[in-house]
Amino acid sequence: MKKLLLVPLLIGTLQAQNFEAFLAESLQKSPLLQTNALSLKQAEQKATLTTRYKNPTLSLEVSNFSLDAGGSEAGYSAGLTQPIRLWGVSGAREELASAQVLQTKASVKLSRATFVRTLSSLYAKYKKAVGAESLANEELLIAEKIAKISQSRFENGTIAKVKYIQASLDSKRIQNFLAQMKVNKTMAYYRMMGFRGLNEEIEVDTVYSFSLSKTSETVTNAQIELSRASVKTAAASAQLNSNKLEWVNLYGTFEQEPDQSIARVGVNIPLVVFNTKSQEKKIAKLATDKAEFVTENLTQQIAFKLRELKTSIDTLEVVEETSKELLVSQRELLAMYEEGYKIANIDLIELQTIKNQLIQTKANLLNITLLQELKIIEHNFLTGTYNE
Repeated sequence: MKKLLLVPLLIGTLQAQNFEAFLAESLQKSPLLQTNALSLKQAEQKATLTTRYKNPTLSLEVSNFSLDAGGSEAGYSAGLTQPIRLWGVSGAREELASAQVLQTKASVKLSRATFVRTLSSLYAKYKKAVGAESLANEELLIAEKIAKISQSRFENGTIAKVKYIQASLDSKRIQNFLAQMKVNKTMAYYRMMGFRGLNEEIEVDTVYSFSLSKTSETVTNAQIELSRASVKTAAASAQLNSNKLEWVNLYGTFEQEPDQSIARVGVNIPLVVFNTKSQEKKIAKLATDKAEFVTENLTQQIAFKLRELKTSIDTLEVVEETSKELLVSQRELLAMYEEGYKIANIDLIELQTIKNQLIQTKANLLNITLLQELKIIEHNFLTGTYNE
């Protein structure tokens, strides 16, 4: 794959940072990814909401008793009620809490992988923009060389002035095109920096080439992992909702009356008569089945997408090789036409046509390289290469 040299954007930078270091620093400092740690802590706190016990209830009462002999005496009572979660429900709630944390971890992993994919794609587009600017500079040098030859031939009287003007206009056209390529490069650079989310501007070299991951399996795909985690959460929720009775109230009271003291211990058991949670159980089961079908469908989609990407990458490699072979012939032909134009054997239009064909082939190679790398990045993302 062709290596492209960076035209520096920043004045005063001693050395451009390579992409691997740039990516590692971005992963470490990006505000977007720093929220992942907070998301995990938030999920852990939410898990405690699922497993925590209800607060006890304290009741106090003061009574005034009228005695048969006349007068009155005071009495009091105190009671404490504690909701007790049934044993099977505790296990179900712990499983649900664990599934919720696992789902958040999978979501964080997907967020990281998506960040790497997007930043890598922006870098690949920036590389292409740098290469396009470099190619425009190369075309300008060729056009200026042709214009110089045309001027010399015009002054010698071997071509008409219109040919000289035509060659000069071609140089000006390319100068305008070069200015557009500079704008495109600047836009691509700041899109990359903007997505990174940091204030500093870093010069990044463009010699890095993306490599295709060796595996084509979807076992570690972050999207599938998140979908599987959602299945576990749905299943845990279904298990929890299958419990018709979750809580019983254990209570104890003590009463002090003028002529006696009474202590009571008991339990309040809700009677599952009208609300049997049958609807909740069915809804949770349907949610579980739905999540399983979604995961199965997603797995198949990604598997076929990986096949498509691999086939496209292989095809682009063939196109790249044939384009390079064509480029070698066009370079030789351009050199021959330039020499022929100097001695008036070649027409200006023919020379410019060969020049344009050469530049177009190089532009096609830049597009091929970009397509290759974007597909490699997508392939690596889908195989879970960017998860950690």
